[in-house]
Amino acid sequence: MKKKLEADLISIAHRILRLEGKEEVIKMHAEVAALYETLSVLKFANENFEGHLPTIGNDSSFFGMLDEAFNNKVSDNIEVEDRIYVNMDEKEDDGIYEPVMAKIKDMFAHMPQETEEADELLSQEKVQEKETHHTLEDITSGFEETPIFEPVADAKTNENFRKSLNDKLKNGGLNIGLNDKLAFIKHLFNGKIQDYERVLSQLNTTNSYQEAQRLIKDMVKPDYNHWAGKEEFEERFLGIIERKFQ
Repeated sequence: MKKKLEADLISIAHRILRLEGKEEVIKMHAEVAALYETLSVLKFANENFEGHLPTIGNDSSFFGMLDEAFNNKVSDNIEVEDRIYVNMDEKEDDGIYEPVMAKIKDMFAHMPQETEEADELLSQEKVQEKETHHTLEDITSGFEETPIFEPVADAKTNENFRKSLNDKLKNGGLNIGLNDKLAFIKHLFNGKIQDYERVLSQLNTTNSYQEAQRLIKDMVKPDYNHWAGKEEFEERFLGIIERKFQ
């Protein structure tokens, strides 16, 4: 297991050394994190398992082995157990052969500033997304407080609707008091206020007393037993209608 961990560390170190430039800072950060995790596991194995760490090549020190591996200019091929790790770069770069630990230490020294720049860019993107997401909400945030105004025409219609039929008939010449109204509804319209108001509305459209009389005789009285025995109330009702046309 320890040899496998050492082999993984070599592979990670190779990948780290090939990363250059700020555009690869996120990938470099991930590789360094993987390196740290693997080193932690190896440290735990070294401290808690019996026996010595396995050797790689002629050196029993893992970091010494790394130093030797990356300063070996004869061959970039490293064999661990049955695996061979090959440097795939076609051109040689003297910088690759620096000691691994020195390179990693230098990398850690520069990582905070680079990661801070990356974090700042990510934060700006998140802020922009949040602002865009709430743009419509911000625009309409005050709409619920906007008072709802009723159109003038509708307001007038509602106001007229609330007026009693009595008031409207007064403007046309009919003036029926409250006591007469109650008496007419009870005795002439069988207590049905809707019928009373419907008849008054029809009477209000007539142009003469004679026309109103015909309407009452032909259309109204037959529905109420011709107002039999209600002559007193009928006479009072017709008198009010007659005054409308005088």
